[in-house]
Amino acid sequence: MLKYVLGLSGATIALAACASAEPGHHHNPDGTHAEGVHAHPDKLVVAGAGKTVENPFHPVRLLLSSEESAGDVTVYEFELPPRSPGSPPHTHTLEDEYFYVTEGVLSVMSGDQILSLYPGDFAALNRGNTHMFWNASDKTTKLIMTTTGGSFEEFMASAAPRIADAQPDSAEAAGAVIGQLAAEHGIMISMEKMPEAAAPFYAPPPPAE
Repeated sequence: MLKYVLGLSGATIALAACASAEPGHHHNPDGTHAEGVHAHPDKLVVAGAGKTVENPFHPVRLLLSSEESAGDVTVYEFELPPRSPGSPPHTHTLEDEYFYVTEGVLSVMSGDQILSLYPGDFAALNRGNTHMFWNASDKTTKLIMTTTGGSFEEFMASAAPRIADAQPDSAEAAGAVIGQLAAEHGIMISMEKMPEAAAPFYAPPPPAE
C-alpha cells in the first residue's frame, strides 16, 4: 500500500532517514556522538551540484552515497524529461524507496493504485510491493529519491557499464540486460504488470528508415 503524504518538508524526510539507521547508530541527548559509534561528517550539496551517475534511464545526480551515510541511505536527484519513462514495474527485496517531488508531476504506480504526485508530495515505496514511476506530463519532473542500504546504489552504478559491455542490438535486448542486473541486486522486474496508462512511454522507438 502506498503511503501518500501531501506537503511533507525535506527536513521530515531527513529525520525519517535518520530513524532508519541500523542499531547502534545513536547520538547522546546533547547531540554528541555516543561512545564507540562511527561519526561521519556533514555534507552540504548546493543546487545543481552532486555526482552525475551515468545510466540508460534518465539524468541522475548522486547527492549522498551510502558510504557517506555510514551505510544507512543513498540520496539521489532524478530528472525525468517530458513524457518519458522512469522505471519498469519492479519489486525490491533489499531496500525501501522514498520519493519527494520538487518540480513537475510524477506518475506513480503502487500495486493497483496510480497516483499523480506534485511538488511537496511524498511517497514511501517499500520492499515487497510492486511499483513504478514515469513522467506523463509535457514538462520536466524532478524528485529526491532516497533508498535504504547500499545495494541499489551498486545497481545504479553498474547499469551503464553493463549495457556498454553487452552492446545490445535492440530495446528488448537492453531490457534483458538490465533485468538480469536488477535480479542480481534483489530487484524483480515484472513487465506483465505494466499499466495501460504507462505503456506508451515504454514502447520501443520505431525502426529507422
